This record gives sequence, structure tokens and C-alpha cells, in this order.
Amino acid sequence: VYVFRRRSTPYPFLSAFDVPTGETSCVRRTKSNTPMQALMTLNETMSMEAASALAERMRKNGADDQARIIYGFKLCTAREPNTKEVKALLELMKRQSDRQAAEKKSGALDALTIVARVLLNLDETITKE
Repeated sequence: VYVFRRRSTPYPFLSAFDVPTGETSCVRRTKSNTPMQALMTLNETMSMEAASALAERMRKNGADDQARIIYGFKLCTAREPNTKEVKALLELMKRQSDRQAAEKKSGALDALTIVARVLLNLDETITKE
């Protein structure tokens, strides 16, 4: 009973994305886009851990902030970011860094992790068109 129950109940994060149960196969899923999905990709523990891992990967593969952002953007969207996108992400990173320095919060998400959260929450990252 336990094995049946565990395998037939989808993970709550995936339920928000209308994932079918594991009891049957699914050739093609219908696309859906709800506010709950956006909240899940920003705040759910699994999403936070994914953003943290992406930020660490970006940190290791870039010499400066711009190179890190470009690398992370390519990982998430499989394309080069344009200058407007890079500029917006660099401004976000600077604002977050300044805010964290002013508030001197320990244990808060670092600026690169916040940028990684934004990258992972892009519509272009989540949906395949």
C-alpha cells in the first residue's frame, strides 16, 4: 500500500504544474500558467536550493558579475542575453548587494542567488515554446 501511495501521489511542487500521477503514462501535457506556479518557483524550498546551486555554478564559471550573469542566462535559456537583459540583471544584483550591505543581514540570500532565482523563474526558462 505504501509503495502504491507514494508512487501515485505527485510531489506537491509538481502538482502546481499539473503533472499527471505516476499511475499512467502521458504523451503530451497541456500547458498551463497560473500565479501559483510563479509563487512556487520563487518560494518553494526545492526552487531555493536550485537557485543556490545555480548561483554557485555561476560563481565558479565567471570572472566578474557580468560574465556570471551571461553564463547563468545561457544555462537557463540556451541563448545569449541581449544588453538590456544583462543591464537589468546587473542593476538587480547591485541593488541587492547594496541592500544587504546596508541591512547587514547574516544568512540572507546573496545577490547572485537572487539573480539565479529570477533566471529560473523566467517564462523562457520554465516553458518550452
